[in-house]
Amino acid sequence: MTVGTLIFIFKGAHVLLAMKKRGFGVGKWNAPGGKIEIGEAATTAAARETKEEVGLTPVLTEPLGEVLYHDPVNGNWKVTVYRADDYQGQLVESDEMKPQWIPVTAIPYRDMWPGDDRWIPYVINNQPFSAELWFNQAGQVERHDVRPMNHA
Repeated sequence: MTVGTLIFIFKGAHVLLAMKKRGFGVGKWNAPGGKIEIGEAATTAAARETKEEVGLTPVLTEPLGEVLYHDPVNGNWKVTVYRADDYQGQLVESDEMKPQWIPVTAIPYRDMWPGDDRWIPYVINNQPFSAELWFNQAGQVERHDVRPMNHA
């Protein structure tokens, strides 16, 4: 199982999303994030990936949620999800992602990973959650389980 992070940075009524320009997920909108390196803490990976991809260093606290993806084509992923309401640095486009502040009322779900619309509302509402999605060979969500979690 691949382990990774996603970081949703908010600025007022906007969330930072980025169009993936190359590699896994090319052509899709997503939050910054990526694989956690061996021996690396999830928080460290989240900050590193965000800086590399969009030039910002998010101020991170505890993870907000976790998403388990069961995908027969792309493999299984366990993704730790963070929400940041503060950051440092200047937004820049990288060779991997083209970032944009998107109104939370206009998130382009149909141009994102299938199933994102099931759990991203928890991030918007700053509600801890757990999500599990099962994909079929065609890349569609066959089944999902998304539930709120209590604050630790």
